[in-house]
Amino acid sequence: MKHRKFVVISTVIMVGIACAVAGLALYTNYSVKASVPSLPDALSNIPSDCQFIFGINVQKFVSSPAYARFQQRHGAQIGSDLAQFIEKTGVDPRTDISYLVAAGRAKDKEKGEGVVIVAGKFNRDKITAYIRSKSTPVETEYAGASVLMVPERSGEAINKGLVFLDDGEIALGDLESLKSVLDIRAKGNKSIMFNPTMSKLINGISPEEMFWFAGDATGIIANAPVSTPLGANISSIQSIVGTLNIAETVMGKITATAANADSAAKLADVARGFVALGQLSGDQNPDLKTLLGGLAISQDSTQVSIALNFPTDLLDKLGTLHRPR
Repeated sequence: MKHRKFVVISTVIMVGIACAVAGLALYTNYSVKASVPSLPDALSNIPSDCQFIFGINVQKFVSSPAYARFQQRHGAQIGSDLAQFIEKTGVDPRTDISYLVAAGRAKDKEKGEGVVIVAGKFNRDKITAYIRSKSTPVETEYAGASVLMVPERSGEAINKGLVFLDDGEIALGDLESLKSVLDIRAKGNKSIMFNPTMSKLINGISPEEMFWFAGDATGIIANAPVSTPLGANISSIQSIVGTLNIAETVMGKITATAANADSAAKLADVARGFVALGQLSGDQNPDLKTLLGGLAISQDSTQVSIALNFPTDLLDKLGTLHRPR
């Protein structure tokens, strides 16, 4: 559906650096009116055993030049479907969503679990009626709440659902993750802010960042693909955190913490070599070379950081190279 594509693209574009969890944002097509919370409040219903998390300051993105360009190029295509979506739900994703956080855990190489939390005010009956008009959800009662498990297509297994937590929040994800969210309120289980590793990473992030992500790499590395650009050095990464802001320039920073300074030095060398190789290949593409020139790699003891700073229009130019003619 085009309205689903609109909401996903408009809130998740440019989060490729958080690709391990970006798929969770699929469920933001059931959006709600939201007010900007402080970061701890936004995370108060994320289960403590989640290993990675990302956040989107939607309103900061919507007010950015990057979104204005997106709107200019695709506004006509999505206009009619968006108008119908707003009429049916009372929600305009461009103005009513303020903040979204999503988190998950890696179970094995083929399957993960996760949840998306959106804070806001919404008409439960109207949104539920809209969902029922698009599919036939299966309702499950748990911890005093009604969980709607929603099939993506007729006849397919029902793996994902949503639950209205209260008048201010909605959660979306697989059934076990939704139960874990409800257990925080019903049983007093701890949130991710009580996870020593994750809370330390999260507390270093400002909610004013447009996009951000953090992960406990030790819990994920075992399920990572064997072949990666970092090779065997990937096993030394303990944690990773990053931010990204898009205006006239793309600015951000990704920091990986290694097991020790020697491992960090090797990671930095591999990263520098990867960028240098890309710049050599970029001799045939000046725009690609400029983009790679906007990456600065540094090391401080056990931490390796990649700073990003390049013109946003480079993304548009590079994107046209891969579009079918």
